[in-house]
Amino acid sequence: MNPRNLFALTSIQCQKYQVQPDDFPGYNWFETFDEYESPPYIEQSTLRFWYNNQDANFTTHWHNAVELIVPLEEGYSVTVKSETYHLEPGDIFLIPPGELHSLAAPPSGARFIFLFELNFIGQLDDFSLTRSFFTKPLHITYISHASIYEKEISLIMETAAYYWGNSSVKKLHIYSCLMEFFANYTDFCCKNVPIQSQNIGGSIPKQTSQKLNTILKYIEQHYSDKITLESAADMVNLSKFYFTRIFKQYTGKTFYDYLNILRIHASEELLMDNSNSISYISKLCGYTSVSSFNRSFRKIKECTPTEFRNLLGHGM
Repeated sequence: MNPRNLFALTSIQCQKYQVQPDDFPGYNWFETFDEYESPPYIEQSTLRFWYNNQDANFTTHWHNAVELIVPLEEGYSVTVKSETYHLEPGDIFLIPPGELHSLAAPPSGARFIFLFELNFIGQLDDFSLTRSFFTKPLHITYISHASIYEKEISLIMETAAYYWGNSSVKKLHIYSCLMEFFANYTDFCCKNVPIQSQNIGGSIPKQTSQKLNTILKYIEQHYSDKITLESAADMVNLSKFYFTRIFKQYTGKTFYDYLNILRIHASEELLMDNSNSISYISKLCGYTSVSSFNRSFRKIKECTPTEFRNLLGHGM
């Protein structure tokens, strides 16, 4: 069980957090939403945080924002693709951008729902490593992440205080908290990489980690190029066999699965522009044929590019 004293709100905070700092009237939480949601960010930002205490459900939808959910009172259920996660009070749950998901609330309770895009943080070189650990939903609890949980939940509470506070540089404070949150999580993942083979021999050497970080940054910048497993291994002077195993150990993904995730993520934004043909997008994202693009897209998103475009209401 997560320590409630770390995420408990005072009655004054509960009252204050129900009013948006820009007086935005808020959602009709009982309304049925389109599958593609364009979040109503606060002015000159890609942020919108909610203190939600409604017993309303959200049907399947997606957006370009990260969605961070923390149940404060009672649990909460989140379904991403076909997998359902049951959250307990104090759990920290993050949904990557572009993932189809739905939300189910209990009859009573309250939770934070934070929406923010990674356009600012994602430009930092170091975030390429963070992104490698954020290819699927993150579920952080006091039990599963004991060494960082207190710090991470404290940062979320601090972020909320800044969002509903009066600082003249609140966005700077908020992004500072979010960057520290992701940095803590990335450090945790790097220190707890599972050892999958005795041939690797314990923890990954620092020099090898640096080489992998170099490759991750390169892939993020050159995903549209013709990158092969062999060329990536040669780039950091590792054997193909060792590179294959160490890359999977470090990121939790095979080299080609990770490359495809980046390519498909890039294609999602291009699909939002109806003037871009599917063949044009597939070439721009590094695929040699539309069929290989379709296969990769369906594997990752569980729908075809055309079906994904139709979710936007941009069907041709």
